[in-house]
Amino acid sequence: MIDALQSAAGGMAAAQARFTEAAVQVARMRAGPSGTGQPTGTDLPAAARVELSQAARDLVASRAEFAANVAVARVADHATQRLLDVRA
Repeated sequence: MIDALQSAAGGMAAAQARFTEAAVQVARMRAGPSGTGQPTGTDLPAAARVELSQAARDLVASRAEFAANVAVARVADHATQRLLDVRA
């Protein structure tokens, strides 16, 4: 049961990191390379460099991954509690 909890915790951390990266990409689209919302020099606008649909897909996928790992953690916790109840 401990392995399942560790695996779920690792999965949640990975999903959170993926979500954060996608959110940063979306924020950069709005801010532009100079952080002002305006492109500078010969830089392409941020929206041209990072595709919004990819970032949105990553946000949705990371949410689903996190939820799946939470479900694994709950099942492992429930199984551990039942095992302890049987032994008590």
